[in-house]
Amino acid sequence: MRDLEAGLLRAFVATAECGSVSAAAVRLARTQAAVSMQLRRLEDDLGAKLLMRGPRGMGLTEAGNVLLPYAQKILGLSASARRALSGRALHGPIRFGMTEDIAVGSLPKALQRFAASYPDVALDLAVADSTALSQKLSLGLIDVAIGDPSEISAEPAHTWRMPLRWVAARGFVVPDKEPLPLITFDGNCTWDRRMIGALNAIARPWRTVLTSASLSSIQSAIEAGLGVAVLLDVGIRHDTMKVLNGADGMPPAPLVEFGLFVAEGKDLSSGAIGALWEFVADELQASSDRRMPAL
Repeated sequence: MRDLEAGLLRAFVATAECGSVSAAAVRLARTQAAVSMQLRRLEDDLGAKLLMRGPRGMGLTEAGNVLLPYAQKILGLSASARRALSGRALHGPIRFGMTEDIAVGSLPKALQRFAASYPDVALDLAVADSTALSQKLSLGLIDVAIGDPSEISAEPAHTWRMPLRWVAARGFVVPDKEPLPLITFDGNCTWDRRMIGALNAIARPWRTVLTSASLSSIQSAIEAGLGVAVLLDVGIRHDTMKVLNGADGMPPAPLVEFGLFVAEGKDLSSGAIGALWEFVADELQASSDRRMPAL
């Protein structure tokens, strides 16, 4: 039996994790045609279809689901071997905090790749709101965080923007004359302020019907048809939700900003944190290709 080519596996893993050939090409710094050719070569070699196109991008077939964890482990071990032989093997813990809306996106896949590549680095993850992440950073309880720059009392090392979407249940009918029912996040949420500001700018009447601090509760309330909310693309369940736009009488949805923060005394240029940033930056670049250019 022939050995699997690492370059073909890398193209497969990138496509599976990014959800499209175009985003995988950005991550790998290759053309879409080159990535597509590598995928075909891998499928021909294995004699199995690994990827299929669906309404939400490229998805895995049954064979693709079987191959993916093996491919990730093979690539991770290969990278670990190179670093060990060059004297750059890394050890120690990294405490990484992120908001819930980031945690449900594609970033955890980048963290999975990092863990496979650096098995001796313990990755301790915390999911919290930006205010709590700010407190943890200031107390030295986490090393790296991704959150809302307006709610974290530190200077971000990097920032980028992502668009929100007006989202409702598939069967929801936007009222013509009655106030728009809104589902909002609990607390002093910048998303809600921007959402309400956009509605006020077009003099669209609104009322709050439900408030929750949990993203899953917000998603469930949308699916139940209780009202309209704003979500990132990664939080939209397309089988039960629909995106509203100008044709539904909605104003342009606002943009939100995220920042990457590093605790005092830490930096992104060296060590385990620097290695982690390489993986995170690759994912953000692929994500921004699907949504918005990074700042």
